[in-house]
Amino acid sequence: MVVCPAGLAVLTGCSMIAAFHNTQPAKTDTTLGIYEEAGSGLPAENVQSVIIPSTGLRLTISPFPVLSERDVQSAELYNTAGGKAIFLRFDSHGEFALDELTTRSRDRYLVVMINHHPVSAWLVNQRIINGQFLVEGDFTDEEAKKIVDDLNKLSKINEKNSP
Repeated sequence: MVVCPAGLAVLTGCSMIAAFHNTQPAKTDTTLGIYEEAGSGLPAENVQSVIIPSTGLRLTISPFPVLSERDVQSAELYNTAGGKAIFLRFDSHGEFALDELTTRSRDRYLVVMINHHPVSAWLVNQRIINGQFLVEGDFTDEEAKKIVDDLNKLSKINEKNSP
C-alpha cells in the first residue's frame, strides 16, 4: 500500500484537531462566578455594578470572576433555615485562589453570580484556607438542585480531560 505524504499530513492534522476538541470542557446550562468588590480607584469602564436581590445591596465589582464553575471540584445541596444552599469544594487551583482572595479582600464583599445574575454577597471577615464555600442565595430549591447537578457534571468532565 502506498501512502501519500500529503494525505498522511491531513489525517494526522484531523486526528490532532479531534483530540483537541475532545479535551475542551463540555457546556452546561449553569455558570458560576465569584467576583470581588472593586476598589473605588478603578475607572467606570473597568467595573460592573450589581444589586443583590435578597438585600438590595448595590456593589461595584470587578468584571472578571476570580473563581468560576471550572474551579469546582464538587457541589452538594446544604439545608439551611432559609432553604437549600450550595456547598462548594474547589479544586487545588480554586482553593489557592479562594485563600488568596479572602486574604486580601478583608472587609470587602465577594459576589456570587449564577448564570450571570447576582445571587448573594459575602462580607469577607475571615480567610478561607480549606477551599470550601457555602452559597446561600436568591434561588429556589429546584434551581439549587439543578446548579449542583450541572456543577458536578462539569467537574467530572473536567477531571477526565485534565492531564
